[in-house]
Amino acid sequence: MTSGLPVAAQPLSPEADEAQVPFTQTTEAAPPAQSLEELGEEVVVTDATGLPAPQPGAEAYPVPADGIYRVTGGGFGHRIGMSQWGAHGAGLQGRTHEQILAFYYPGTRVETRPNRTLRVGITIDNDGTTQVSHRTGLRVGAAPGGTTYALPEGRSQWRVRATGSAATSCVLEGYNGSSWSAHWPSGLSRRCPITFSSPGEGTVDLRLPGGSQRVYRGAVTATHTGSATLTTVNHLPMQQYLRSVVAAEMGPSFHPEALGAQAVAARTYAERSQSASSYDICDTTWCQAYRGRGQRNTDGTITSYEYGPNTSAVDATAGKVLTFGFPNGRRLATTMYSASTGGQTIASGNGHDYLRAQVDPYDSTAANPRHRWNAQLPVSALQQRYGIHRVERVQVLTRDGVGSWGGRVLTARVEGFTSDGRYTYAHATGNGLMQSRYWPTWSTGLSSDYFTFGTPAEDPAPDGPVRLAGTDRYGTAARVATQWPSGLEVVYVVSGMTYPDALAASARAGTYDAPVVLVRPDGIPGATAQALSTLRPNRLVIVGGDDAVQADVRTALRGYARSGVVDRVAGTDRYGTAAALSGYYPAGVARVVLTSGQDFPDALSGAAVANGQGVPLLLTRQGELPGATVEALRRLRPREVVVIGGTEAVSAAAERQAAGLATQGSRRLSGTSRYDTAQEVAATFPRDTDPAVVALGSDFPDALAGAALAGRSDAPIVLTPGDRVHGGTGQALRHLRPSQMYVVGGTGAIPDTVLRTLGDYLR
Repeated sequence: MTSGLPVAAQPLSPEADEAQVPFTQTTEAAPPAQSLEELGEEVVVTDATGLPAPQPGAEAYPVPADGIYRVTGGGFGHRIGMSQWGAHGAGLQGRTHEQILAFYYPGTRVETRPNRTLRVGITIDNDGTTQVSHRTGLRVGAAPGGTTYALPEGRSQWRVRATGSAATSCVLEGYNGSSWSAHWPSGLSRRCPITFSSPGEGTVDLRLPGGSQRVYRGAVTATHTGSATLTTVNHLPMQQYLRSVVAAEMGPSFHPEALGAQAVAARTYAERSQSASSYDICDTTWCQAYRGRGQRNTDGTITSYEYGPNTSAVDATAGKVLTFGFPNGRRLATTMYSASTGGQTIASGNGHDYLRAQVDPYDSTAANPRHRWNAQLPVSALQQRYGIHRVERVQVLTRDGVGSWGGRVLTARVEGFTSDGRYTYAHATGNGLMQSRYWPTWSTGLSSDYFTFGTPAEDPAPDGPVRLAGTDRYGTAARVATQWPSGLEVVYVVSGMTYPDALAASARAGTYDAPVVLVRPDGIPGATAQALSTLRPNRLVIVGGDDAVQADVRTALRGYARSGVVDRVAGTDRYGTAAALSGYYPAGVARVVLTSGQDFPDALSGAAVANGQGVPLLLTRQGELPGATVEALRRLRPREVVVIGGTEAVSAAAERQAAGLATQGSRRLSGTSRYDTAQEVAATFPRDTDPAVVALGSDFPDALAGAALAGRSDAPIVLTPGDRVHGGTGQALRHLRPSQMYVVGGTGAIPDTVLRTLGDYLR
């Protein structure tokens, strides 16, 4: 794989199209390639004769009575970047291909580049020779683009083979129906590379091991790479290559905008795959699925591997690629994709900030058979894979903390006994457990490492709201934080007892796509400690002074940061703290969100907006701007100030004062109540915004954590009373028309009756 990263798992077409789309299933029918983390699996035999107590904090699953684990999971493939089924779902919801790409590769930019010729390694031609069928007009030359020579009639086939380690050992031979004989057109150099082309038809029929004929556009080259085993390389224009790739990766029944997104992603991936080796990119799903123009039938006709809708998408997006502003300059993005994310993407890491972990609301489309799946994992399959005579228990030790069930399985332990009764166990990973019985080789198999054993109560029904809750405010904030990936850069820590510092932290967290967790002034609650252990941030930032989070708590927090760094941002008061956080933003920002520092509801709405847009949140008194806020506005020089809340929260005089410090003045978003103000904010977001994040409007802690979650999805926070759905709440949800909803807080805050009513607003 030329990129060094895993790439697309081939999606399934809807059943109605399976007959029309002859997908090659050999790649998916074989077990996925062993990952690096898989290499550490080993079986450990001890002298014990009984099962020990489970590992602290592990999920322990004894073998069911019938010897078959029932498994619930989601997704198919590596789940990094774009979901192909999600792109289809997004297209059905009215998203353009550029909007789809912006969602799955946030921070990238669409650019146009000229079409170029691509070198594709035809790895399915693996017999060491390059053999083509003769046809009138077939020509041969050295490297593509050079002088070509006509090949004579009287041969039905041509082949190139090598007899040694030098390129001069290559031999061009023709087959006359009974024997092969060498033939070198006068003027053709007697060495590799040797290239076949047909200028009149623009295709070459390559004969594959086993006798079938595959039609390839462009030219086919026999390439010598230092041994007698030749490599076959297809040279063709990018647009012609993509006709086959997009058709191989997505069936023609996928939404046209999804096909457009796939075309741009595939073009970007291919452009980025330029190599100094014998070819730029290969023809399998380790690179991108590529099958050429079609299959040549015995009657001379072609079974096409290109389809009209897919070709139209390739043509409509001609030259479009995605780039990203890396620290060393803007370059092509690595546009990874897989069939289905299961509703939650995972981060790639390695500096690919646009391949982030995020909720994927589009993956849950009716046509997707792998968004949620039920599987069976027999004990016999585990025994065979791990070499354990009798398996008795599986423990899930760690997960990545992203999505349902605590995220994908990272490490596990398969336990049992040897034939002579000694306790033994094997180190395992989620990928290894999946490989024990993988789909689609087994119709009831597993198709990703994102799963849980059984059907847990917290597994949300895809058609209803998802409740994110803990036993208290600290547990709820910790539960919300599980929507972020493990190993992230930073987590913001604030007091769970007061709101002002926390509001500014929730707004600032969007700059780093970071969650906000709560602590007590004098201690770290257990739920927070568990969340930080799972998140494994590089560093922590406390927002607020020693009165909010004491010095000994800061010391204790260092153990949860990989770097040991725990920073503190604080001012002399709530206004100074918000101003201090704004110091991290450059001058000339697009806007500043200004809201009351004397109450929390309007500021919660503002925090979500500031988080999602990556702009600062400043606080003010009702009648006039505090000095710290004025100084911050003077330094920031924003284009506009957006005031959240009515004049009883931020007076007209305070707004005029702020507007005078912005180059284009101010605007106000407000309603007659906190719920109506939140509705006015929601109205500034486009329809079909996903997901909706709903929290209690009469207290701050749950909505505070929810505002950070809403901001990372570029969605508003919608506030509701605890006993009903307020009119403003309903109006906001009718405008947003979400297909997915998170309700933050337990049943004590938002009862199930209210949650069910909120579900009525899902489209």
